[in-house]
Amino acid sequence: MSDEVASKRKSGWHRLLHPKFAVPVVLLLVLIAAPFLYRSYRLSLISDPGEPFDVEAFIVEHTVPDEENALVPFRNAIKQYEAAPGIQWDEEYDDLWNVRPNEEKTKILLEYMQQIEPALLAWEKASQMPNFSEISASILNYYESLETTKGTGGIAMMGEIQAWIASENGDDVEAMRWLLCNLRSSRLIARNGGIMSFLKGYARYRSTSESILKWLAQQKLSTVDLKQLLKDVKTIHHLTPPISDHFKMDYLEILNSKELISSDFYEYLLPDYPPVLLPWIFYFQGEPDLFYRINSHSLANHLRYADLPKYQRPPLSSCGENVCYLYETSSGESIPPTQVTLERLEQAAESSTLYLEIPNLFHNVIIASDKQILLQRVIESVIHLEIYRKNNGEFPDTLTQAFPLSEDLPIDDLKPSGAVLNYVKDGPLHYRLWSVGFDGIDNGGVDPSFDRDAADLGIEMNRNDSLESPEEK
Repeated sequence: MSDEVASKRKSGWHRLLHPKFAVPVVLLLVLIAAPFLYRSYRLSLISDPGEPFDVEAFIVEHTVPDEENALVPFRNAIKQYEAAPGIQWDEEYDDLWNVRPNEEKTKILLEYMQQIEPALLAWEKASQMPNFSEISASILNYYESLETTKGTGGIAMMGEIQAWIASENGDDVEAMRWLLCNLRSSRLIARNGGIMSFLKGYARYRSTSESILKWLAQQKLSTVDLKQLLKDVKTIHHLTPPISDHFKMDYLEILNSKELISSDFYEYLLPDYPPVLLPWIFYFQGEPDLFYRINSHSLANHLRYADLPKYQRPPLSSCGENVCYLYETSSGESIPPTQVTLERLEQAAESSTLYLEIPNLFHNVIIASDKQILLQRVIESVIHLEIYRKNNGEFPDTLTQAFPLSEDLPIDDLKPSGAVLNYVKDGPLHYRLWSVGFDGIDNGGVDPSFDRDAADLGIEMNRNDSLESPEEK
């Protein structure tokens, strides 16, 4: 009896192992396991590096107490400005330093500026606050609206117009007050924010800086006031955070947007698939984990070099398309302890659906940051040169003569050698000051400007036609 039972059991196992049964079962198991094996393979392309910086300490460092935060004062000033009656805007108002509108248009503008004066006074008061944060770093994400930061553009333009009006009335101290107000507010709104906050702050900073340079070409400040202006400009510059802070904030934005990024991109990237399948398709592709690993490794590489002057940074990697905008390293490796090669990181990035679709603004931000630093140095240099002119009746023969301390000479970070900015005196009251620009090629300072297509970045200062008072001449 026992032999018969054993024989039946044996024959049962034999039937299970028969190719007609076993092969389909094995194929089914392989089909089930294949997507998981593929996900494992995809994630094996690059290790999980963990946090590229001390996130907890960074959040604590960038948490702004309410009593120091300019958010509410800025918001109230913007609301007052937006609540005022509107004006039929004329394109001539966009460039008042170069094009003066006719009498009728000027009258309309002056009446409008009187109406919004309370808002501008509130704006100036807000700019004196010590810090600014619109969204806490602990909850910062891609889907939080930067309403106040984005709303600063209109009222900032009014501040520049207020400066122009004061200058036209011969009150350059008042003009200086409003230009410094705008300069300071541009630095505040860029603090404690991600890349978008930086870009908004940079836009305000560039606009104000270019207005300052136009105003400096015609102002008649005393030496004492010029020295105060130089001091204030330097003090405001200290409010500018290192560019690496914005990259860290951007990392937190992405980290806090994990579920939102995934769900938002599923349907956009694969519109022809049933919505119910999209999460699984991305999951088996290794997303979004693959994206986050690549982003962490890339950030580690960026943090290593982003705060260095351009001439001290290594060149960008030549691996593949370099979609990560990685910097080359002497060892060809990323930050220890991960030791992921740049080639491996680039290969993983080029295979990640999410990484290729989410905009990488790193290169744009680095260029904007370099231009921001250059603008700062040009403004300080122009003020030094104006102080020298006031004391000596003309501009110096060399840039060194205008700087009491050689260590204060303006370095051109865009020069491979990191030498000082180029300066040529074309006449007693005429000079050119320029950087070689992002191509690193000195074109002789022909028509230097900060326009996008300028060969050399800088200014041409000619005060022959702007000095009208006897004491200035």
